[in-house]
Amino acid sequence: MAKKKIRKVKLASLIVVGEGPIDAAFLSHMKIVYDGRETGQSIRITAGDGGCPKDVIKSAIQNRQAEYDKKYVLIDSDITVTDVDFSYARKNGVNIIQSTPVCLEGMLLEVLGERPARTNQGCKEKLHPKLSGLPTCKHSYAVLFTKKVLDKSDKVPIIELKLLMQNKTK
Repeated sequence: MAKKKIRKVKLASLIVVGEGPIDAAFLSHMKIVYDGRETGQSIRITAGDGGCPKDVIKSAIQNRQAEYDKKYVLIDSDITVTDVDFSYARKNGVNIIQSTPVCLEGMLLEVLGERPARTNQGCKEKLHPKLSGLPTCKHSYAVLFTKKVLDKSDKVPIIELKLLMQNKTK
């Protein structure tokens, strides 16, 4: 009797590079919430080394770029992304999502209905004590940022990330 041929389905691949380890932890939490078998994609979340936007974009490009169908970076808006940065990203197939206002923590405070501080550090000081653990641990976001809370958010970057994790983008 002949062996049955096992058919492999090629999954779409996505890499999302967070500006740093805190961004990557939150992205990993969103992956847990929104990525399932039915999405038809494999997602890799990684952390950049911070710095300027171009450094984070370079991290996405250098991650074996040919292996990913879609490449995204999540960066804070406290440092201006220049037209040169946008052009460099576009030329290399990298899409930019900016956390607004100020930074990831500022955006997450707004998701919770709180007013963010004016500085990156102020937002961190306000949000981090509310988390259930270290801000670099993906499970620390599970209590505050449930699927229900994230689904209610009207923050454009959160909506973009949800669609991305669900493979519902172009």
